[in-house]
Amino acid sequence: MATSQPEAANIEISRIAKVWRAAWMTIAVIGTTAIVVGLLRPHQPPERDQSDRAGAVSKSTEPIAAVSNGLISISQETPLQEELSTVVVKSEQTKLPLVSVSGTILAQVRQGSGSFEERWQFSTSELSTLYADWLRALTDIEFAQNQLVKTKELAVAETEFLEANVKRLTSVPAGTVPEKEILQARSSLLQAQLLRGKEIFTAESTLRTSLKQRSAIERNLSRAGIEPEVFARAADHMVLVAANVPENEVSQIHIGQSCEVRFYGYPEIVFPAHVEAVGSTLTPERRTLRVLFDVTDEKNLLKPGMFAEVGLGTDERPSFQIPSTSLLHIGRKDYVLVDAGSGQWRVTDVQLGEVHGERCEVLKGLKVGDRLISRGAILLKTVAAQSLMLPLESSVKP
Repeated sequence: MATSQPEAANIEISRIAKVWRAAWMTIAVIGTTAIVVGLLRPHQPPERDQSDRAGAVSKSTEPIAAVSNGLISISQETPLQEELSTVVVKSEQTKLPLVSVSGTILAQVRQGSGSFEERWQFSTSELSTLYADWLRALTDIEFAQNQLVKTKELAVAETEFLEANVKRLTSVPAGTVPEKEILQARSSLLQAQLLRGKEIFTAESTLRTSLKQRSAIERNLSRAGIEPEVFARAADHMVLVAANVPENEVSQIHIGQSCEVRFYGYPEIVFPAHVEAVGSTLTPERRTLRVLFDVTDEKNLLKPGMFAEVGLGTDERPSFQIPSTSLLHIGRKDYVLVDAGSGQWRVTDVQLGEVHGERCEVLKGLKVGDRLISRGAILLKTVAAQSLMLPLESSVKP
């Protein structure tokens, strides 16, 4: 039976669709295979020119970039230039404090006509007790020293007397003095030497014990904030203020250094002071050093226990004052960006003093004439931090 015309057309279309489907599948397989081969093929970096092979570093074309360790570049064409301003470092005389710390009054000399030993007043009963024990220890030491001196003098005098007696008895002609009397004189001499030697040993032991007691009390006084030697320098209107200075600021302190002190009770009055004593050990918990200041209170306004703000180092001195906006705090250090020429800036580590308003003092790291970025430096902090993580430039070997 013959096939009708519509059925034949459908069969022909079905054949054509199968052919196209097979062709597309073949093309898809070939494309997929090519992609997989391309992904699995090892990457071949582009060949470098001769200067790159020699290790030369090409200049960055970026407007802002970390060039090497501690060095960044800023292009003149970058719009960021409009946000930056610079300042030149100058030396100027100042009396502003190097370090500011908080403290409290531990002791003062009261008004009166008695001896200074009787006029000390303390902020706590513990200090008062330690001071009384310290005075008692000094008295015991003085007594023990006198006893030792007298005991030695007595031993020498008695020994000399008995030795002279023995010498007298043995120097006369034989038979003049009975032998018993001579032996008795020698026995008395030996007994005196033994007895006085024991007494000297006892006196020395008593003195050593008193000295140890004094040392223990002085250590306790030091831990409480007062170095015992300041009691020997007592004067009228003397007020002792103790403060804890951080370990990283200890190098800025020395005995006799001028200071200024403001008390919370009298914020409008500036009291003159100086560093009277420096502690012998650091506190293990906070890593601070106890410093004692001698404040002059001629009007007798101050009382033990008052809180104070102490500014250390108010002697006139040359100083580098820079804007606070120049500082970049990265990690645990402070940096500024110093002009290195040719559009490059050196990330420079600096040691800071106190911040006074919008300016701060630089103690180390800068010199007169250095040009550094002030306004806008914070915008470069990320690039500056990146440059500090770059490896140090190694010297080129011949």
